[in-house]
Amino acid sequence: MQKVLIFISTVLLTSCQDRPKENVYYAPKDQAVFENKIYLDLDFEVIWKKIIEKNNRVFEIELKNEDLGKLTFKLKPKNILDYIDCGMMNEEIYVQYIDRIFESSLNIETSLSLSREKNLTSINVISKYIFKSIETGTTWTFKTNESKLILVGNPAFGADPYRKCIPKHFLESSIIREITALE
Repeated sequence: MQKVLIFISTVLLTSCQDRPKENVYYAPKDQAVFENKIYLDLDFEVIWKKIIEKNNRVFEIELKNEDLGKLTFKLKPKNILDYIDCGMMNEEIYVQYIDRIFESSLNIETSLSLSREKNLTSINVISKYIFKSIETGTTWTFKTNESKLILVGNPAFGADPYRKCIPKHFLESSIIREITALE
């Protein structure tokens, strides 16, 4: 009789407890292709000099082999949320979730490629994003107009094991806005 009472008490107590919350991941919504190539009616060398003068104070600029057609900027932003979207974990933005649990970092390398096309100068802006979970070493590497889907090590039972990150194109659009102001 005592065993039956203990069993009934245990059933009643456990049935009143809240179910543990399951981790549910929501991938970011795909976005339209970002137009990352612009055309200006300015001379190639004029654009080139203005871009270097203006941005040399803002970014660490790397000229590769003194190539007059390509300029690379490197950036380590503090507010990762401005630059990438990796969806949601439960009710929390996934980038914040990763940072809270494992710490995270974001490195961005943006290249401007200038070329002459007929009477115009074309400028192609491509960013390479490297988002990393510091503790686990999990890394998402993707570029402008691309996404990265990776398999996580230990997803919750029954949960989607893939996590997706996409660029918000904040950096590219800012650079394009600055360049078009040169005209």
